[in-house]
Amino acid sequence: MANIKQHIEQQSAFKFMTDELQFASAVGRKKLLHRQFLTNPFELRMELDIQEAMCQFAEKHHNTAVMAQLIEQLCHVNDISQSVVNLIDGNVLDDIQLFEVKKFSLISDKVSKLLMDNGFDWIPFHDLTLVIDTLDPDKNRLPQFHIYSSYKPELAEIRQKIDQSTDEEEIEKLKWEESQMEDKIRTALSKRLSMKALQIQQNLDQIGYLDLLLAHAEQIRKWQLCKPTIVEDKGKTTCCCSCSAEENSAQSEPSKSSNMEGNSRFTGLFNPLVKHSTGNFQAIDIELKHEPTLITGANMSGKTVLLKTIGLAQTMCQFGFFVPAASAEIALVDDILFSIGDQQSEMNGLSSFAVEILNIDKIIKAVKEGQQILALVDELARTTNPEEGKALVSSFIQIMQQYHTDALITTHYGGLQSDCRRLRVKGLKIKNNEKNITPENINRYMDYQLVETTQDDVPMEAISIAEIFNIDEELIRLAKSKLAN
Repeated sequence: MANIKQHIEQQSAFKFMTDELQFASAVGRKKLLHRQFLTNPFELRMELDIQEAMCQFAEKHHNTAVMAQLIEQLCHVNDISQSVVNLIDGNVLDDIQLFEVKKFSLISDKVSKLLMDNGFDWIPFHDLTLVIDTLDPDKNRLPQFHIYSSYKPELAEIRQKIDQSTDEEEIEKLKWEESQMEDKIRTALSKRLSMKALQIQQNLDQIGYLDLLLAHAEQIRKWQLCKPTIVEDKGKTTCCCSCSAEENSAQSEPSKSSNMEGNSRFTGLFNPLVKHSTGNFQAIDIELKHEPTLITGANMSGKTVLLKTIGLAQTMCQFGFFVPAASAEIALVDDILFSIGDQQSEMNGLSSFAVEILNIDKIIKAVKEGQQILALVDELARTTNPEEGKALVSSFIQIMQQYHTDALITTHYGGLQSDCRRLRVKGLKIKNNEKNITPENINRYMDYQLVETTQDDVPMEAISIAEIFNIDEELIRLAKSKLAN
């Protein structure tokens, strides 16, 4: 199973969404890069509940002193993981590391109080008062540290003698004694702090999580992302809300509105990267039915973007994101496997067909091993001859049917020997008197909606598009004549 870094590298739209997250601290981005692909419905439901609670909190305190103070505190957080590791390993911290631990503990205390005082109790923090008191014996609660004289009366006495002495030799001796005593104090401090090392590390992790949640909340607000409902097979629906055991038991009874089939359904699904790049994206509705679906459509009809958009929504959901749709019911999978042309550059030294067929083999092996996957396959076998290409597409569909796999396969082949579900992109919607269509504005005349079809042929709009682009007239004329024969 690919980790989040691999998904970011594999999916440009997912990279766009993760790059866009605005973190206040390095530990927030670190938390993102350690996120797991969640396949447990309960864990994912809880994650989405926390996201929703943070959205409500962020909306309530948007542009208030509470949010400003939270962001300010997060901006001052450094990643002190190595200092914590040193404590766990029994090493003695130097003054800089002790300062980092003190500073972080003060921030952790302030953040915890800000959240609790304002009704957000979803992220628990350990009480680090002992750590703060240990590193702040004078109780001034300032983010600074040195070996305070108040740690030992003898240290205060030595320092006083140094200040009062004018004898260089005596001062040198006193400074050596001071240094020895400071080393003993550092050792004692580090030993005492080591007892709280795990709690410090857990609070650091929670601070990173808070930063990530706030970044998510802002992205959700900006793109109007929706909280998906997690569905399960056999009529079980895992709702995205905090439910008691009794409520969960009651919900095990299928209701009229339950997703009995456990299918994924999207309404108003859109691609933020395309919307950002073009300023527009026609939202679509689609349902996945645990079976292969063949998708046809003219060139430029958005079939490849459709696959990427579905892959993005599934990926975002299972890494704990809200998704780009008006509403979404999502069945969880063990993995998302792609065979899309623009990924083939990742494998050097092989032909396009070789890379493609290896990707297909990976998908087939996964389903035969019992994995529940989402397979997204763009123009399977398009680089080989049509006869063999059709045979490969039909055979792949047959295997996906046998294992009840959610597989979306786009194709330009007609006459496929497969009795499977078929969807068609509506395509060009040009009236007879339409004028002033150009390569730059043709997307305005493309209808990306999906419709069920039983037809075995594929739309033929390539020549129409070539005409719109004012391609050589002789080429157009010859092509039309050959089609007519």
